[in-house]
Amino acid sequence: MQANNSKRQPQIAAGFKAFWQALKLKFRYLDGWIFGSIMALMVFGTLMVFTSSTNMATGSATSFFIKQVFFAILSTGIMLFLFTIGIRWQSKAYKQFLKWAMIILVGLLAITRFFGPVTSGAHGWLYLFGFGFQPVEYFKIAMILWLAMRFSDVFRNKMAPGKQYLPMLLNYKTTALPAIGMLLDFSMPDFGGFGILLAIAGVMLLTAGVPAIWLLSFIVVIALLLFCMPILIPLLEKVGFMHYQLQRFEAYIDPWNVGYAGHQLINSYYAISNGGFFGRGLGNSIQKLGYLPEPNTDFIMAVVGEELGAISIILVLIVIGIIVWRIMLYGTRTKNMEFRLILYATAMFIMVQVLVNLGGVTGVLPITGVTFPWISYGGSSLLAWGIMMGFVLNIIGRLRLQNEKQK
Repeated sequence: MQANNSKRQPQIAAGFKAFWQALKLKFRYLDGWIFGSIMALMVFGTLMVFTSSTNMATGSATSFFIKQVFFAILSTGIMLFLFTIGIRWQSKAYKQFLKWAMIILVGLLAITRFFGPVTSGAHGWLYLFGFGFQPVEYFKIAMILWLAMRFSDVFRNKMAPGKQYLPMLLNYKTTALPAIGMLLDFSMPDFGGFGILLAIAGVMLLTAGVPAIWLLSFIVVIALLLFCMPILIPLLEKVGFMHYQLQRFEAYIDPWNVGYAGHQLINSYYAISNGGFFGRGLGNSIQKLGYLPEPNTDFIMAVVGEELGAISIILVLIVIGIIVWRIMLYGTRTKNMEFRLILYATAMFIMVQVLVNLGGVTGVLPITGVTFPWISYGGSSLLAWGIMMGFVLNIIGRLRLQNEKQK
């Protein structure tokens, strides 16, 4: 027995050494700009969650801070795990996994829509073992991976004789699950999430080869609906359609004349105005002291602006811009359509989420309850971003390895 153990110990040590060497080699291809920027945003976000949670009715600033730190660490672990594993993107197992992930998430969206609790006027959350999560956050990821897989399969076959490209691209087998999920999300109603899903699907369709005029026509229709909102709101209110969401649209048009519905936006204005360019100082926000609802989630950037000034928001946007720029850079350089679709869609995902959140905070867009990536409080959001960026870093690592081999 002792002889066998003495033989096994060097083998185990050699195995660990080989594993460590392989891991070190893998991390050579980790994009430091993207990973470092995400880490900086999460550290800054954790700090801002702590300072913005000092007057919350549902918990202390310390409890919010500890939860945010835990989920930030978990998100980082998931991201690095997905970066390191060897994903077989064209394998049958991967395709089956995506198919069932889409089916399960559509099912969760249906359960949320018809049986989930109403939070802020919408069915957006499910609660399991005391942990609340929004299925739509994970549906966004699955939809990106699903459409990238399906569209790239079509793209590879588009030159086949007798094949018509657009009917293949828009086949119900490709579009049915995303369309059902998007309609369920819209009916919750979740206008912010639905808008992000539309933007993601739009950029993927455009990248895959759908004529730009189709998407341009759709954008024009959406813009006309927004322009006509002052006329449509009174008509919709008469039939009792989406009362809570319509109040938000009314607050977007004129927050000072709609009563409590405009309270959140007005106090966001006050916070940004109080902060000026350099801010009142960390921890010195006035609006977080019971005036601004949800100061650590949807409106955390208003607190950031009040305490650290407009300069801090500009710096955050620069860091976000670095992440988007690096993702787009690799997307333009790869000839792999599936990778390009995932990278472009993720860049659009980040940009639109930031735009919708900041648009609501500043009154440029209606308030939709969308969080700011990596900064707003929320374990569900951090985990979703960890998963999405894990896939992105995996792709980028593979592309960097290929480029090195070609030199």
